[in-house]
Amino acid sequence: MKQFLTIAAAALALLVSPALLSAHDDRLHGPNALTGEIVASTADGLSLKTKTDTVKVKFSSKTTFEHDKKAVDKTYVRQGDRAGVIGSKLPSGEWMANEVILGLPAPKAATDAKKDAEKKAAGHKH
Repeated sequence: MKQFLTIAAAALALLVSPALLSAHDDRLHGPNALTGEIVASTADGLSLKTKTDTVKVKFSSKTTFEHDKKAVDKTYVRQGDRAGVIGSKLPSGEWMANEVILGLPAPKAATDAKKDAEKKAAGHKH
C-alpha cells in the first residue's frame, strides 16, 4: 500500500509539472526582471506591486509588450493583472522597461496545488 501511495504521489507530481512549466518564463528571472501585480497604469508606464515593494516602471518608444506569447500594444496593460518587466533600474529607483510580459498567472495557485499534493501524499504515510 505504501508503494502504491508513493507511485500515486509521483504520478500526480508529473501531471502538475507540465502546467507549472508552461506558465514559467525564464526571461523573468535574474537581476533585470520584476514580476507582480499592476496597481496603476498610464500611457507612459505602470506601477508594479512586487513581493517586497511597489515599483514605478517607465515605457519608451522601444518597449515591447507581449500577451500569451504574442506581440500586443500597451493598451493591453490593465490594472489588477499580473505582469513581468524586463529592463533596467534607473538611478531614480524607477525601472525602464525593455519588455513587458502581460497575463502572467498568479503564483499562489501553482504553489497551493503543489502544497496540496504534498499534504495529500504526507497524510497517507503510515
